[in-house]
Amino acid sequence: IQMPATRLEFLVKMLNHAITEYAKTNKIAAKKFADMLDAAIKRYHNGREALRTKESAGKLIAEITAEIEKIIADLKFDRESFKIIDVTYEEKAFYDILIYLRDEYNFEYGEDVPATENVKVNAECKELAHKMKEIIADRSEFSDWLRNQVVRDKLKFAVKVCLVKNGYPPKYSPDVFRKVMEQAENFKLYH
Repeated sequence: IQMPATRLEFLVKMLNHAITEYAKTNKIAAKKFADMLDAAIKRYHNGREALRTKESAGKLIAEITAEIEKIIADLKFDRESFKIIDVTYEEKAFYDILIYLRDEYNFEYGEDVPATENVKVNAECKELAHKMKEIIADRSEFSDWLRNQVVRDKLKFAVKVCLVKNGYPPKYSPDVFRKVMEQAENFKLYH
């Protein structure tokens, strides 16, 4: 695309679509990229109001375009990182929520070991993600499981028991359980 502003608009739409699709499997990772996109768009709009010359506008468009291209590359890498972590694409969604919650609530769980320059692997979270994926696949086999409260309650209980048996989190936290279940429901809604 020759026109810089049109190219930027196209990249933003393309990235927004990719984030929406990624959120169908990995809600927490998609939110991270959506926040990055929102911040870039906000910088663009804030910078645009302060610009007075065509050269400055062109420079701003080029900077934001480069930033959007980097976010696209990072999203692509993140979507493929399940191979490095050695989990399935679906298990990575649970792995990511476990890592995110551990960091957000600042508790110890396993040890992060560098696998590559950009990816660390936590064996305990990896194993727990695998167990959770199995539970959700086994217990939510009914097509109406989201509407069937009895099935949902049994699934929530099985996930909670799995987390507790594996010491995640070290101290009881209903918020952590709720957020893990949000990812489970989001995952099952689209798969």
